[in-house]
Amino acid sequence: MTVSSTSSTTSSGTTTVNPFAGSTTSTSGGAPITFSGVISGLNTQSIIAALMAAYKQPQTNITNQISQINSNISNYETIQSQLSSLQTAADAINQTYLWDATSASSSNSSVATATSTSGAPTGTLSFSVNQLAQGAVEMSNSSVGSTSSIVATAPLLIATGASNLGFASLTAGTGLAIGSHSIDVTSALSGASVTGTSVSSSTTITTGSNDTVTANVNGTAQTFTIAAGTYSQSQLASALASASGGLLNVSAAQNGGLAVSTTQLGSSSSLQITGGNALSSLGLTAAASAVNGTAGSITVDGTVNTVNNVAAGSSVTLNSGTGGTIATTVGTTGFSTGSFTANYLNIGGGTLSDLVSSINGAGIGISASAVNLGTNSYVLELASTSTGTASQITLDNSALSSSLGGMKQVVAGQDAQIQIGGSSGYTVNSATNAVTGVMQGVTLNLVSAQAAGSTPVSVSITPNATAMASSVSNLVSAANTALSTINNLAGYNSSTSTAGPLMADPNMTTLTQAILQTVASATGPAGAYNSAAVGLSLTKTGTITFDQNTFISAYNANPSAVASIFSQGGNFQSSSATYNGAVSLVYGADATVPGTYAVNISQSATQAKDAGNVISTGTITSAENLTITSGTASASYSATAGESLSAIATGLNSALSAQGIGVNASVVTNGSGSQLVLNSGAYGSAASFSVTSSAVGAGQTGLASVANTPSTFSGLDVAGTINGVTATGSGQILTAPATDPTLAGMALSVTASGITSSTNIGSFSYTPGIAGGMAYAGNLGSNAVNGMTTTTIASLNSQVSALQFQYSSYTPMINAEQQLLTQEFSNMEVQLGTLQNQTQWLTSAIAKLP
Repeated sequence: MTVSSTSSTTSSGTTTVNPFAGSTTSTSGGAPITFSGVISGLNTQSIIAALMAAYKQPQTNITNQISQINSNISNYETIQSQLSSLQTAADAINQTYLWDATSASSSNSSVATATSTSGAPTGTLSFSVNQLAQGAVEMSNSSVGSTSSIVATAPLLIATGASNLGFASLTAGTGLAIGSHSIDVTSALSGASVTGTSVSSSTTITTGSNDTVTANVNGTAQTFTIAAGTYSQSQLASALASASGGLLNVSAAQNGGLAVSTTQLGSSSSLQITGGNALSSLGLTAAASAVNGTAGSITVDGTVNTVNNVAAGSSVTLNSGTGGTIATTVGTTGFSTGSFTANYLNIGGGTLSDLVSSINGAGIGISASAVNLGTNSYVLELASTSTGTASQITLDNSALSSSLGGMKQVVAGQDAQIQIGGSSGYTVNSATNAVTGVMQGVTLNLVSAQAAGSTPVSVSITPNATAMASSVSNLVSAANTALSTINNLAGYNSSTSTAGPLMADPNMTTLTQAILQTVASATGPAGAYNSAAVGLSLTKTGTITFDQNTFISAYNANPSAVASIFSQGGNFQSSSATYNGAVSLVYGADATVPGTYAVNISQSATQAKDAGNVISTGTITSAENLTITSGTASASYSATAGESLSAIATGLNSALSAQGIGVNASVVTNGSGSQLVLNSGAYGSAASFSVTSSAVGAGQTGLASVANTPSTFSGLDVAGTINGVTATGSGQILTAPATDPTLAGMALSVTASGITSSTNIGSFSYTPGIAGGMAYAGNLGSNAVNGMTTTTIASLNSQVSALQFQYSSYTPMINAEQQLLTQEFSNMEVQLGTLQNQTQWLTSAIAKLP
């Protein structure tokens, strides 16, 4: 409410208000002032707020503390992130195998270039490019007047890769379903074959001197007389094939010799070279027995078809698992193993345009085009989208109308081919112009073919100093970033006389010293190189500089020595000469502390071993079938009665190698006789194998104890301690617990043999190298579990939580005090109102007095 009051005006122009009057007053020229004290005229809200400020000061102080702590948390998180980046950059080059970056160069980039991966062996390869890979192209023999001309009278069966496996033609049979059909040759159909040794690049055949070959072909004795003349390898093959009167196929083999096979294909075919005066010139030798061909097994859409005892060039019909049949003509040398997909396409209206659309829309690796040769003249062109001999196109010409005149090959699909070692060397074929597998980790990119007699191209693989310099530069950059941030936040700025917010934290000094000391103290094994020699140096301001040119010069001069100063390593000091070189570093974690650690071995790692019977004669009495199994692989050998242990070992090793089983057979001879022994190539409990034998007992190999029952053999894992801490053995690798605060999972290779009881074999001194030291420093600061910044951030967050709790605890008291003050001021106003009323009553009463 508004209370009017009697006022008087002073000379200053100010209105004087009765202190017991109402709540509104004004000054000349000013806005009204509102007081919350209705009776008193006092601004009680401001008074209460001022009084409450003191009560709220603890919360204000807490808020300021939390703000400062959160700022420090943010600072620590920045440092943590940068130390983590340092650790990542260091881990990229902290082990020796990470220093195997290579680069490839070519002596003639217009002929071939090359690329190499890390780990590619260094060296130089010289070769000639005989031919480039190309895709097959076919074209119709005749043209039609327009793309609307009818060219197809039925669905078209077409494929690539068929002829490469010996399918000389493809014809769709009755009931064949539209769509794709998988054809997989799981067992080759072949004639009996032999391959000779390399022949001369120019061989002269003289009548009556070196012109005859005798052989048993399919069980019949034959004599072949080669026409006199001088022949190259391929010409000599043709001459022998011609002399055989169609009984033999002869081709030039990749080893430089002649590949001879029967034209009759299947298990009934046989071939035995028996003699003749031309064998030496042909690289052939007389054989003691005949070899046989093999029956083919072809799966079409899941249905198995067996093809056997047929002649090359004959037609066979294959049943499809989805119904219908596919007919094919058998190639010259039969069917080879492999697979392809034949596609049976619906041509729609049968026009040239429809045919082109159907082929292109099927996505079968063939591009079709209607090529305009001129006015009203179009031909069909088919081009494989891939290269190599497998790109040859095979199709059912019977589906095409006579208007196209059938298809002819314009470009034959061919593999790329390089010649290594000159004319007396060997060739390598590739389906593409990117040749791999010749050098490990190297791809040869062929650009152009060379004419005969051209200078070979040389590809050199060398250590890639530039790539490694880039990795070191990244490491230095990451280190300097972390150092600069730590210095700004925890250092003292003398120019401004101010300290960073984290200056009181000794961990920041520890981290700085850890980074800088890694560079300052670094040396390679046996003192080879130091930091300066590889381009690293420290500045007065506590940063690291990197001279890339110095590094590249050092790396090119001695890559392994430079790698050793950056990467993890160490030295083993053996307790006796017996254990010299018996321990080496496999792995050191970023948390592994550099130092020297005692190595104590209680059990050497051993190979799995099976020692057979000692046989005085060195031969077995009865036939014995042996099967060695390791994992899922098995190898078998059938030994005959009276066969020597040496021959059995040779046969077993051949079978084991073919199956990729890491077990070796050998014969140990002592004074009592000979003994067949099997040893795993690997060490430890995982290196196990089993042996099953059909015959046991005296006079047999003794590799199994019970006939037809597997006997299992396993090796032992190394056992021992590192730095007194029990480690886990796996083969010859001894690994400390990852939880050990000092070793942190460090792994050592221990090759010491013959130990079966606790033996101190020496001590291993672990050195992390520059990169390993940086990784250690980065991990020391940023490890997600116990890194210095991690634990500090956790501690600060705990402080924030405690302060927030403390802040909240003040709130009820502050609210209560504010309510109390508000009530007291309200009570005061009530009392003043009562007094005012009394005053008014008294005034009124007095006024009524006479």
